[in-house]
Amino acid sequence: MKSNNSIMVATVLSLVLVAAVSVLYWLVRNNDVEGYRSSISGVQQIQQLAADWSIETARVRSDPLADFDSLVAFIPQMNQLKGVLMAQIRSIPDVPDRLANDVSAYVNAVDAKEERIERFKTGYAVIRNSSRYLPLAAANIVQAPDLNRELLGEVTTLTNEIDGYLAAPTDATKGRLTVALERLGERASVLPSPLPNYFANFISHAEVLLERQAPTDELFSLATSNEISDLAIQLVDELGFELGRKQERNGYYFNGILAAAAALLLLWIAFGVGKTRTAVAQATASPVESAAAAPAQRAEVVEGPGTGVRGPAPGAEKSSNGADSTNAKLLMSHKILSEVMGKHLAETADDIATGIESLTEANDRVQDSQSDDERAEVVATANAILARVRSQAAEIAEVAERLSALGKRQGGASYSLVDVNDCLEEVVAVTQAENVAAVETEFGDAPDIFALRPEICLMLEKVVENSVQAIQQKDEDEGGEIRIATSGENDKVFITIIDNGVGMSTEVREKMFQPFYSATGERSGVGLTSTTYLVEKYGGSVSVSSMLGGGTVTRISLPGMPE
Repeated sequence: MKSNNSIMVATVLSLVLVAAVSVLYWLVRNNDVEGYRSSISGVQQIQQLAADWSIETARVRSDPLADFDSLVAFIPQMNQLKGVLMAQIRSIPDVPDRLANDVSAYVNAVDAKEERIERFKTGYAVIRNSSRYLPLAAANIVQAPDLNRELLGEVTTLTNEIDGYLAAPTDATKGRLTVALERLGERASVLPSPLPNYFANFISHAEVLLERQAPTDELFSLATSNEISDLAIQLVDELGFELGRKQERNGYYFNGILAAAAALLLLWIAFGVGKTRTAVAQATASPVESAAAAPAQRAEVVEGPGTGVRGPAPGAEKSSNGADSTNAKLLMSHKILSEVMGKHLAETADDIATGIESLTEANDRVQDSQSDDERAEVVATANAILARVRSQAAEIAEVAERLSALGKRQGGASYSLVDVNDCLEEVVAVTQAENVAAVETEFGDAPDIFALRPEICLMLEKVVENSVQAIQQKDEDEGGEIRIATSGENDKVFITIIDNGVGMSTEVREKMFQPFYSATGERSGVGLTSTTYLVEKYGGSVSVSSMLGGGTVTRISLPGMPE
């Protein structure tokens, strides 16, 4: 009877302990930490994509030849990440309202960034179009016969002042130029046809630039700000805090499961020992056999359940929290070194960063080195790395300086009548073409061009520079020749540059006008891109004829001023 009561009590207690283990296990399952881990990862992915988006927006703004497809390509990726993040937050059953609201605010901030980039893209497209056609509209007015000299001077002055306004827009300058444009329109309205149309076109482009430049600059600043990064850091901290609380609570649950399992084991061990003692007292077998059987039974009872309590340590789950620490603060580029740097300069910057890391490692090695010889070897290596970094930094500075006339407006440059022949004489001197080739010039009676003189000289310099480089690649025994000719016809300027350099293959000719393409791989690859951009800016055209081993002929035509 007592045996049956003991079995009943042990069974009831076992059921209670099993029920307790089941409840604790259910609590662990419902206290899932994976939702928080996934949400932290989702926030960090959005933060990284937003940073890349800002960098790409800055690149598009600095590159006058860039299109906007790369900006639009971010939208589907961002929408997918936002949808995944919101689904992860909703899947957490007891997520605090404060945390859910912060996630919604983060997603709303990303939506605001997308809207700002879309508005910037639209505004910048209009600005880029008007800034390109404003000089052409001014040239049409200047070329008109019998134009009042006062109006001619006013158009030239307004063109230069608007160009300066685009570089540093202020409300005071905008108001003054707006009034000047209104007065100009009133005076032009009484002029004979087609002058009123020319002035209307000029004033229309100028008003677009005055109205849109400052708001577009403000949109760009907002779209590329650190708002998303700051919100992401704050949100990751909050999610990490909740994740820590979840893991701590799960630790308590696991301890309770282990305690209940241990109690269950002790219960059945005690029950087994009691049964064994009863059997020994009643046994009729020999004392030796009974003594041999009892330890074997106790050993079996202890060993079996004892192995069942082994499992993951309560702290094992918590230890993984270190992998979820907030390492989310991302560095963004503070500025673009030049408006058209692109891939070449990005790779150079990576090399410089690698060099700096190598210098840091060299410094650590110097601190840890024990002998003078070892320190001297490390110092020599560090000096070599430093020299390479300086050389690459100088290359970036040189390319940025030579590209400055393309994307940045110079404070000292202004629109004027440019003599192409004078520019070519300057270009021959700057490129030192006469040191590598026999230079023959045939300057004809070419009309002046209404333009920024530094841009026209830069446009021609890149072509002559390309010819010099092609001649330098020839066999030293073969003489180099460069022929430069200019002429004018029907208010057009024609420029022809012929060299007997190594020439170009079909593949090189097809890619020569692509940004940052260089056939030798030794130069920046932006020269001929600059030339084509400036030729198109002033309403001209450029063509290149070349044969591998047979030299190159470059022809440029630009609209000139009438006599």
